Parts: sequence; structure tokens; C-alpha cells
Amino acid sequence: MNVSTSTVQQQRRKPTTVNAVQDEDAAQLKLGPEFDVTQYTHDGFETALTALSTSEARSLINHTLKKRKNDALGIENTEDDTLDDEEEINANEVLRKTREYMNIFSRFREQQKVAAVAQILRHQDNADLHPFEIAQLGTLSCDGAEEAKTLIPSLAAKRTDAQLQELLDLVREHDREN
Repeated sequence: MNVSTSTVQQQRRKPTTVNAVQDEDAAQLKLGPEFDVTQYTHDGFETALTALSTSEARSLINHTLKKRKNDALGIENTEDDTLDDEEEINANEVLRKTREYMNIFSRFREQQKVAAVAQILRHQDNADLHPFEIAQLGTLSCDGAEEAKTLIPSLAAKRTDAQLQELLDLVREHDREN
């Protein structure tokens, strides 16, 4: 009897019932391994998670690009972190689009304001907040506590409306429109 190999029953892997995407839930701060509070460097050393707001990322990238330009030209470091159009033209497409996005959505533009807001949000009083929550509070322009809790649901278990509103008011004092 000729038996086709295609008819021989083969043991196959069972489909996984738990999808990794289903395990992620921002309301419970299940954000995946990229947002674990304890991270490990490529050398295996333990380090704390660092999450940046859009304004902090913009400031960091602009400072780094300015430093690279100054190093290439042999210029001493200057306080001005703004970049000119020539650098925009020479930047690769991903970097150009990233900078364009950050220029549009950065809430704080001046380095002093970025640092002040970061200091407020990372103050010891906010030690119970996850770095992701801190970064989101620095990025989003929440008008009130309810809006903040809607956009960052995990805050509901950590702050009362009054506490959250007080924190938002402190951040708003440094907003770029003021």
C-alpha cells in the first residue's frame, strides 16, 4: 500500500493561547520588557529604567547633534543647542522626521524649562510613579486630573484628583505658552 507522506499525521506545535500583545495593559503598567523598572545593560549590569518625555528627547538629540558638529569643526561647546537648516538638510531621513515630530510635539523647548519640569516630576514625592507615567505627564498637555487619568489610567490608583491636579499645575507653570 502506498502511503503518501502528506497523510502521515505529524505532531504540530499547538497555537499559543496567550498572545504577548494581550499581556500588555497600560492601565496596569504591563508595558512589556522594554519598560521594566529594572533594566540590564549589554554587559549584564542592572540599571534603572529611563523614560524620556518628548521635550527631554528633543533636548538630548539637539544637544548631541550640536556637540558632534562642534567636535567636527573643532569649536568649543556653546550654550545654544539650536541647529541650523544646513544640518537639517544633511540629516538622514529618519533623524529628520524624528526631529520634525519632536519640534511639533515638544511641550517645553527651552533647556531650563525642560530641566525644571523633569525635576518636578522626578521629585521624591513622585517616587511611586513609574518612569513611563512621569514621561507621559511631561509630554501630554493634560488640562486636569480627569484627563490625565483617562490618558494615563495607571495614575488613578496612585493619586487623588487633588494631588494630580497640584502636580499638573506645577508642570503647567513652565509650559511654553506661558
